[in-house]
Formats: sequence, C-alpha cells, structure tokens
Amino acid sequence: MTADRDPRVINLEVEVAGTPEQVWEAIATGPGISAWLQPTTVDERVDGTFAFDMGSGRNESGKVTAWEPPRRFATGGVQWRAEGAPTASLATEWRVETLSGGTCVVRLVMSGFGTGPVWDREIQQLTEGMRRALESLRLYCARGTRTVGSLARKTTSDETREIE
Repeated sequence: MTADRDPRVINLEVEVAGTPEQVWEAIATGPGISAWLQPTTVDERVDGTFAFDMGSGRNESGKVTAWEPPRRFATGGVQWRAEGAPTASLATEWRVETLSGGTCVVRLVMSGFGTGPVWDREIQQLTEGMRRALESLRLYCARGTRTVGSLARKTTSDETREIE
C-alpha cells in the first residue's frame, strides 16, 4: 500500500481462469453473480437496476452506471448503512483484463464511503468481505459453472491482492 492511496477506496484484484466473456458472465449478470456470491439481479444496460439480497432481510439496490462487455461493469447509488453513521452512496467498478494462458485479472474498486471511525471499521470489514468474495469468484471460475456461493463467507486466500 502506498502513502498517497485513498484509504476510503477499496482496490482489490484476483486472477481467475476463463475468457473475458466467461468472466464477464460471472461478474456482470444476475445468474453469474448469484452463482458465486449472493442472489442478484442485473438489468444489463446503463441506467438498469442492480439489486442484491444479503440475507436477513437486507436487500440493496442501485443503478448500472457502466456496461461495456466484456471489460467494464459498474454500479452506483447503493445506499449503504454503517451502524451509528450516516448512510453513504457506494459505487463499485469491475474491470476484466485478459492475461495469457486462459486467465484474466478481475479488478474491483469500491468508493463513496463516509468518514469517521465507524466508517473506518466498515471499510475494513467490507475489504475483508470482498477479499472472501473474490476468492469465491476465483474458485467458481476454476470450476466452471458449479455454484460455490457460500464459500464467500468461509474461504480466504493469498490469491486476492490489494492494488497499490
């Protein structure tokens, strides 16, 4: 991590097996995201609705802000609540970069967090949660189409790295 990096932005990446089109299906479509993370719907276009179910009655939604298959997918306007702090409007961007040997790098950037100690803890927790989620994505892509969604809550790996 470099000193000038914004501590209010989560930057992670993971290398996964698959073509850009296969990886795109996993990160930018409702059935794909639902298979490795959580139940999700995506209206596959700019200004379309993006919604996900985190369980325990917590449902969140926002808008698709970028739709550039198979390279870039972004969402915004997700109203995130950190207990004891004002709600923040989060944005998430996914980028897919082709590597040699049938793999891709998936980059995730989350921003829009609030300030203060409550948000500091929330960012730490979300960073760890997204590391687990990207590990679940890596396993999902390695296995093809088999569902491994519950692994996002259970598995961590050194394969997911922070971007500096």
